[in-house]
Formats: sequence, C-alpha cells, structure tokens
Amino acid sequence: MSKERKFIKSFFEFSIGQWMAALISFITTPITTWLIIPEEFGKASMFTLAFNLLLNIALLGADQSFVRLFYEKGENKSRDLLWNALIPSLTVGFVAFFLIGIFWKQLSIVLFGDYNQFLPIFLLGLTILIGTVERFATLAVRMKQRGLAFSTLRVVNGIANAVFTITYALFVSRTFHAIIVGLFFSQVVSAVLAIYLEKELWFGRFKISVGSIGEIIKYGLPLVPTFLITWLFESLDKLALRNYSDFAEIGLYSAAFKVVAIMSLIQNAFTTFWIPVSYESYENDHESTEIYKKTFLFISAAMFVLGMLIIVFKDVIFMLLAKSYRHAATISPFLLLTSIMGTVMYITTIGISFKKKTYWNVVIVSVPTFTNYLGNIFLVPIYGAKGAAISTGLSYILYFSIGTFISKKLYPINYHLGKFFSATAIFVVVAFINTFAGSLVWQILSSLVGLILIVLVYSNEVRYVLDLVVDELRRVKNKASKKA
Repeated sequence: MSKERKFIKSFFEFSIGQWMAALISFITTPITTWLIIPEEFGKASMFTLAFNLLLNIALLGADQSFVRLFYEKGENKSRDLLWNALIPSLTVGFVAFFLIGIFWKQLSIVLFGDYNQFLPIFLLGLTILIGTVERFATLAVRMKQRGLAFSTLRVVNGIANAVFTITYALFVSRTFHAIIVGLFFSQVVSAVLAIYLEKELWFGRFKISVGSIGEIIKYGLPLVPTFLITWLFESLDKLALRNYSDFAEIGLYSAAFKVVAIMSLIQNAFTTFWIPVSYESYENDHESTEIYKKTFLFISAAMFVLGMLIIVFKDVIFMLLAKSYRHAATISPFLLLTSIMGTVMYITTIGISFKKKTYWNVVIVSVPTFTNYLGNIFLVPIYGAKGAAISTGLSYILYFSIGTFISKKLYPINYHLGKFFSATAIFVVVAFINTFAGSLVWQILSSLVGLILIVLVYSNEVRYVLDLVVDELRRVKNKASKKA
C-alpha cells in the first residue's frame, strides 16, 4: 500500500465516526430547536461555557503532556504515564467539585440569572469529574491510533447525547436542563466505553512517580494560562452577548454554531488523527517536512470548499430548524472561519510543540483575544449576534497568522501560504455578502462564484484527489472483475 493510500485509510478510520456524529447532530439539532426555545438554548450555552473553562483548569495541561510524551516514553511506560497524568487532574477536579458545591447559588445567578438552579450546577461539578476521565480515556484510544475504535466512541457519544436530550425534553421538561443532562450522560457513556476498549492500559500494576508527575506538570502547567486565554478568546462572543443582549440572542448564536458544527466535527476528526501521526513522524525523522506541506494544502482546500458549500445551502439547512431559529442563517458564514482556521492551525503550529516552546502559545492567543474583545465591544451593541460572528471570524484569521509565523521561525516549513490567504480573502468577501445582503440571489450567486474561485486556487490539489479517487475506483472494479 502506498504512503498516500495508507495515510488516507488511517484518516478515514479516524474521521468516519466524526462524519457519523455530524450526521447525528444534523438530525437532532432541528429536533432540539423544535423542543427548546432560543432562550433556554442560550442558558445551555452558558453551562457549556463554564464546563469548558473549569475542565481545562482541572486538567492542568496534563492531557497535553500525555499526548506529547506518549511516543517519547514508549509502549511499556504508557500505563504509568496515564495514571501519573490522571491523578493530579482528578485531584484538582475534586477541589473544583467541592468549590462549586459551596458557591452554587452565586454560580447559578451568573450563568442562568436565577438563584435556584441547583440541578445544573450540581451536574456541572459532576460533569467536570467525568469529563476529566473521559478526556484521558479517549486520548488513550487516540494515541494508540485505533481509528475505528475512536470513531465508534464518537458515534456512541453522539447517539447518547441525542437520546438523553430528546428523552428528557419529551418526558421531563423542555428546558435547558435537557441539553445539560444529554451532555452529562454522553460523557459517562463515552468514558466507560473508552476505558473498556483500552482496559489493558487502565487495569494492572502501575508506578506512581513524583519525578514523572513533575515532568508532566512542568510541560502541561504553562499551557493552562494559554487554555484560559484561549477559552476567553473563544468565549468573548457569548460573554458579549450575555452583557449587551439576552439569552434569546445567545440561543440564536448557539444554534448557528450547532448548524455549522459539521465543520468543527471534521476539525475534531482531523486533529484526532493528525496529532499522533505528526508526533510519530517527527520522532522518526526530525528533518522530513513533506508530510506537513502536503497535509496543509489538502486540508485547507477541503475546509474552504466545504465551508463555501455550507454557505451556498445555509438557507435550506436552517429551514429544518424551528421558525424562531431561522434568522440564525445570516449569523453562520463568519462562524465557519473558526473551524477553517482552527483546523489548519494544528498543522502550521506543530513546530511549537515539537520544540517544546509552549510558552509562545500565550503570545499567539493574547493578541487576537484583545482584537476580539474590541470587535465585540463595538459590533455586538450594533449588530448583535452578527457582530459577534464577524469579530470572532476575523480574529481567528489573525490567530492563525500569528501562530503560523512563530511556528515557522522555530521549525521552518514552506506551506505555500499564498494560496491559503487568497482563499481566505475570497471567503471573507462571500461571508460579508451573505451576512448583510438582503437579496437571496446575491447571496447564492456570490457563494457559487466564491466556490469556483477557491477550486481554481487549489486546482492542483483538487485534480490530485480526483485522480486518486478514480484510481481507487478502477482498483476496486478490477478486483471485483477478477473475483467474478
């Protein structure tokens, strides 16, 4: 099997679960919008915001240490590495759980504008503990490069989330509690299954080493400020909407994010596959950079084309949602940039991780966080959720640019960025038209023209993929003919 086919086969095994999870999300999101009003959707979004913040604090960056050191330590030390990374994270998780219990009323008013939301606050603390275990359990499957097993985890997680959310909404209460219950139980199911899939890694004798824990924390702890700033960067839009608008507007914004979630699921699929592959490639050969160049070109082409297709069909997609959510269609174009930039950044910023210069991440995320803060202050009071989307999307372009520049200084790679920034300029113009143009004809026409221009920019990559698909179809056909 050629390198390209092996690479694509591995990517397919890792991504198939994300594609199926995207399909599940695509089906369940409209159902959820018919059951839960935008205001309740907005409250659930605030819960998710708090969960992501507290989980990243509890992890202490130890999950990233586990990923970085997995191949470096070797297979025979993986169980020790897992437990030495998990114990400090769980310790902080329990501290967070008790603090949440003490200050639950204050948290309730901050997140939901209500002093009496004990259930979601209790579930917040519990979900942090379960989420910590789930993070390491799924990372173990991921780092073993068990693509189909990881895909199974994503599908089961998506189904569990959908089943528990819809069941709660139908038979208990059509409130934001349904979404929170769905998130909690999906984490539980995913954690249990992931532990079962790698039970040999989890169960058995292991050695707790103060030196190993120190090494894990030394690498991971500097990442915590980065995570916090990154969380702020990614959350400024919702925080601004919470300050300048209401839960209904947050709900519309969150619904737009849900609909474009197919892009973020592809982002997760790629990064899940890419991180262990890139680290292993670097450990095997520090000097070879061809894999990073090719991967960047093909993934950036795929993300831009898919993003443009979503803009073309956005109004059709949002017709599936409840009527109160359909206005969110014009919010979505700029939000697609978060997934596009976020995905390709995993390729162009690898030099920072390879060289273990993680302190640069603070600089990389701080500048776009400040610009996003200014953008939200000026745009959200005027344009509401549209303003938040514009500020966030444009800030992600800056985020990508700074990260790529610094990484290239540490680990020089020629990514042919001219193509990328040409496609970015085209995408931004189309996004502006589809956000503000009142005419549906202009929106669709601009999207189709943008799609054609991006295909022309990446014509070599598109032609290569088409040739590869044709060759694969011929190979399958010839194989079938021989069997006949």
